[in-house]
Amino acid sequence: MSRAEVKHLSLLTLGLALWAAGCDEHGAPPVTYRPPLVIEETVQSPASVGPGDILRLAVTVSATRGESLSFSWSTTAGTVGTAVNEAGHSEVVWTSLSCLPPGVTPTVTMTVTDSVGRSTSHTFPVTWTGPTCTRAPCVFSLEDGRIALAADCTTDTTLLVPEDYTFDGENHTVTAVDPPGGHFTGAVIRNRGTTARVRDVIVTATGLKNVCEFDAARLRGILLEGASGEIVGSTVLDLQKGSGTSGCQEGFGIEVRNDDASRGPFRVDVLRNHVISAQKLGILAVGAVEVTISENTVDAEGPVTHIARNGIQVGFGARGRVLGNTVSGNAYTGPTENTLGAGILVIGGSYFGDNSPLVTDLAIEGNTLADNDVGIYLSQLEGSGADGPSTPTRLRVAGNTLRNAAASNPTYQAAIADYGTANVITSNVISGAGYDPATVPGRTFAVEVVAVGPASVLAFLTPAYDVATGACSGKVTVQSQDTAGNLVPTAGTFSLAATGPAASSLTFHADPACTGSALSTVDLSNPQAEATFYFKSSTVGTATVAVSGGTLSPASRSHTLH
Repeated sequence: MSRAEVKHLSLLTLGLALWAAGCDEHGAPPVTYRPPLVIEETVQSPASVGPGDILRLAVTVSATRGESLSFSWSTTAGTVGTAVNEAGHSEVVWTSLSCLPPGVTPTVTMTVTDSVGRSTSHTFPVTWTGPTCTRAPCVFSLEDGRIALAADCTTDTTLLVPEDYTFDGENHTVTAVDPPGGHFTGAVIRNRGTTARVRDVIVTATGLKNVCEFDAARLRGILLEGASGEIVGSTVLDLQKGSGTSGCQEGFGIEVRNDDASRGPFRVDVLRNHVISAQKLGILAVGAVEVTISENTVDAEGPVTHIARNGIQVGFGARGRVLGNTVSGNAYTGPTENTLGAGILVIGGSYFGDNSPLVTDLAIEGNTLADNDVGIYLSQLEGSGADGPSTPTRLRVAGNTLRNAAASNPTYQAAIADYGTANVITSNVISGAGYDPATVPGRTFAVEVVAVGPASVLAFLTPAYDVATGACSGKVTVQSQDTAGNLVPTAGTFSLAATGPAASSLTFHADPACTGSALSTVDLSNPQAEATFYFKSSTVGTATVAVSGGTLSPASRSHTLH
């Protein structure tokens, strides 16, 4: 072997050794080939979006085994949510509640970066079908199921809450104003789909033109229409047109509505809100909805001469409960006769139109109503409007406190006015000259009920009791009624009696401790045509308690003592 051949063999051997050791022939580490990041799939749904629609975007990216990926998302307009990432997959949602700025092409861009610094991106074009903003849009943050207002803002168009989302105002204020060359229409905040929640937002309006609108274009603060959900802890303040003297029949603080009886009923909770100085109405529930309206404060800040306001209105088939609200200042002192404001108004019946179903089985309990022309107005009329409905409506009006200090309405005032059938009106506390029949006879009333005839029966409004011997029973309430179940105050004396095994030691009392003098008669001539008493017995067994008097059919109910 020649010297040249030996040298070649040595170099070859060295090269093989260096390769086996992971180095090139100069001793440097080899360059590892890494394929580029590849976006394997993109998803965009739906193809186009408008106000309150949710756009869903997703990407799937391939990466070298062992390399981690990080994703970031950005948008040129609207709001992009927090990304949900898993392995090589990332997805987000995007929305705009009202409009997009002029001159901006809406896009959403995803950028993915791996752990060694390689990156790639993809831009999704957004096909926007909604309006262009005429002012800076409200700014939000967006996360799963919640869209949060970032600061006070002004809007000249409706903000739409996406399907099954919560609009969280975080105690910021949304102010409605007129658009350039036009006027604000519709609700300030409303639902986009069939489920929505609104909480902790302040809604107001300023400088709105006094242009009257109707139906869907009426001014509303917060609206849930054809949707279930809740409106909680929010404030609607000074929702008015013009200079505060508009007579337009709009300006509803909160509205819950469903006009399609074939859908629903939708269930909505309206809880712990404040509606102050709404132009026409504080809280409205209408149509095929089931509502709980509870612990709200509605103050119309009346009296006024330009419009008759109502505090809470439930109408045309709505059902549910109105509990523990405070409603005040719905008073009209203008020149128009037979015009009045109600603290709580229930309305329905064919007198108001063909598609005007009655409200039935509504509970109105524990509310405080002050200085309203009519505290609670049950206005359910059929035919020509002269009579109440022929079918029982069974509304329960109980335990409310109603007061009015003065007779200010030129036509009519009453704590409770009932144009219904078989409604239960009981245990309400009524005070003030404005509800005293002696203040202006024929104009001021405590309770006025349109009855179908004179009193004919006595009826217990409380259930049977199971009472320990020697203990005082629960409250027993008896009422004189006409044949349809409407209360009718009745003069005369009505006797209390008991029969049965436990009757021998049973006594009746006026106080809930049963420590006062024994009763033998009760009076039913008061405005609610009722008497309340209690009983106790030291004997085990049953006792049938009866109330009787005059020509009225007596009432009796069996109780158990153990």
